[in-house]
Amino acid sequence: KEDAEEVIGAEDLKKAADDHAKLVDDLGAKIRDEFNNAMTSLNERIQEYFHKIFGGGSIKLVAMQREPELDEQGNPIKTEDNGSEAAFDAEEISGIEINVHVPRKGIKGLDMLSGGEKSLVSIAVLFGLISLSPPPFLVFDEVDAALDEQNAKKFATLLKDFATQTQFIVVTHNRATMEVADLLYGVTMGVDGISKVLSVKLS
Repeated sequence: KEDAEEVIGAEDLKKAADDHAKLVDDLGAKIRDEFNNAMTSLNERIQEYFHKIFGGGSIKLVAMQREPELDEQGNPIKTEDNGSEAAFDAEEISGIEINVHVPRKGIKGLDMLSGGEKSLVSIAVLFGLISLSPPPFLVFDEVDAALDEQNAKKFATLLKDFATQTQFIVVTHNRATMEVADLLYGVTMGVDGISKVLSVKLS
């Protein structure tokens, strides 16, 4: 009787282990699918705003795979896992790389872009992100500082379009950005050396 109970107990443990492994596989596959779907949707949105800003070209976010650890002979070190290829391991990803091609310039890397162009790429990525899940409010601290007047107007247009779903608090010295604001707060200093806060409701 005791032997039979031990056999049944071992079978229960094996079944529980198999069920656990299957659950890990299913969750890993689901996370991987959702991650890939999210990246696809995000790239579509970012591409849309990149075209609005640059008038063409292409941009894509790519998940970078972490380099495997090597042993003394230079062979990849195998890590212990459940043997499933479907499982999603966050440690496999070392970061996100931005592949960008600016139209009419033949530039295909962030390192070759000017400060203003890098700001525009960041703005395209940012608005692509918030278009998928609009936050209640965002704070921008001089994100338009490196933009010329023409590109500042493009940034201001995006702000105005998104203002219906997100409240923006923007620190800026750019006139084009100020023109689309509903309310301005400014700090000025009088002849007495005392700072004063002024407000103007443009609406």
